[in-house]
Amino acid sequence: MLILDMLYPRMSNPDAPFSVSRRIALGLLAASGAGIALWPRTPRIDASVPPGRVVLRYWEKWTGPEGEAIQSVVDAFNASQERIWVQRLPVSDIGAKSMVAIGGGDPPDIVGLYSYHIPLFAEARAAVSMDEFTPRPTARVDPESYAPAVRALLSHNGKQWAGVNTCYALALYYNREMFRGAGLDPDRPPRTTAELDGAAERLLVRDEGDKIATAGFLPNLPTWWPYFWPIMFGGRLYDAATKRALLNDAASIAAYSWVQGYPQRLGAGASAEFGNSYGRNFHSPDDPFISGKVAMIVQGPWIANFINLHGSKDADGRPTLDYAAVPVPVDESIYDPERPMGMLEADVLMIPRGCPHPEEAFEFLAYTQRRDVQERLAYLHCKSSPMRESSPGFIENHPNRSVRVHDLIVKSPRAVVLPQTRAWQQFADLTSGAFDAIWHGADVTRTLAGVQARAQDLIDQTERLKERRGIGGTLGVGDEEWGVMARGQGHA
Repeated sequence: MLILDMLYPRMSNPDAPFSVSRRIALGLLAASGAGIALWPRTPRIDASVPPGRVVLRYWEKWTGPEGEAIQSVVDAFNASQERIWVQRLPVSDIGAKSMVAIGGGDPPDIVGLYSYHIPLFAEARAAVSMDEFTPRPTARVDPESYAPAVRALLSHNGKQWAGVNTCYALALYYNREMFRGAGLDPDRPPRTTAELDGAAERLLVRDEGDKIATAGFLPNLPTWWPYFWPIMFGGRLYDAATKRALLNDAASIAAYSWVQGYPQRLGAGASAEFGNSYGRNFHSPDDPFISGKVAMIVQGPWIANFINLHGSKDADGRPTLDYAAVPVPVDESIYDPERPMGMLEADVLMIPRGCPHPEEAFEFLAYTQRRDVQERLAYLHCKSSPMRESSPGFIENHPNRSVRVHDLIVKSPRAVVLPQTRAWQQFADLTSGAFDAIWHGADVTRTLAGVQARAQDLIDQTERLKERRGIGGTLGVGDEEWGVMARGQGHA
């Protein structure tokens, strides 16, 4: 998967769809762990499809409640007009499979990816930008309708390449009942990292064997965003203007030194064991926050959906967990309640270049960008809206009681988006190893310096390849460059 995301087929014409040789395509599938047996199979056209409809293949990563939510959007679109019929197909490892399908000349009409895929697909010309379509009454995407940070997230090199599916910002969720039990004011949650540390200490419970029975807070629960912590100290991960990674600056060193304080105080082994014991339990009844085993956790807005699904209920079927959320606490020097810091990510919709029905795909994508449709999906996912303005009642009637916090972060001028570089996934992977090493006592400054050097090398490789191709940011990697990039990764 990591090597795959750096690979593109050679393109003699930057305006034409690219192709991948059978050998390369099969190799990429094997490298990603996909395998031919697991290749997404397009379902047969259902007999209930009205005759005469143009059928769109829509690949989407969501399953379960999230898949049901997007299916309701698909159903509403199918019922809203009489020309197009969208068929959704759940697909795992969607970035890898989509790239291979596009390169192999058999792409779906629309694909649900992550925002970090945008630079990859844009520079490989694996997707069609929104400005390549002519707006019309039934198909229009207005960039000004998004919150500014969301608009930035959907864009690359001055063009909008995707529509938003849902967006999310991380927040600190806390258990109000556990706060009261520890003598803390549930209406005065932590605002700074120092206050977070103090509350975590008050909420910590150990068993008779001195093991952690209940944690107040642990940065390794979950370990899904090991690159997030510098934001809490005013740091940035990447400077787009200079194409430089920034992981060894003062803010990052302060952030990971703060992270390391938890295993130092609680014991590296004990805290790692406690965190690892919940690795497969997130979003289930045994989720550490839902089950009351951790009092505070950094999570996305979707956690409210799983509280509603899996949390204990009262006699009327209402969740009994008394929770709330606030912006993730930050270093006191950058605290500003009106302009919270936060990291913004998104699920996105992209139209693959070379798909069978691009104009119809654009019509479906444009439908999903309507404010009412966005708010419906956000409501079902318990997320905030990505739009600049919300409809009256959207916040007040939302199933996530803390959605206002997420909305404030999304609209904040200090919202931080992920580095918009094709090397980001490899960069992020490096931070995962660094986080684990630092947790177990590695020197913070030396560890980050090593990650900085390796991340910069990845970024520089992608920039050098662009220069070699000489086509203004559009990149295709040929067979000989595949080996170079694979060796440069240092891992498969």
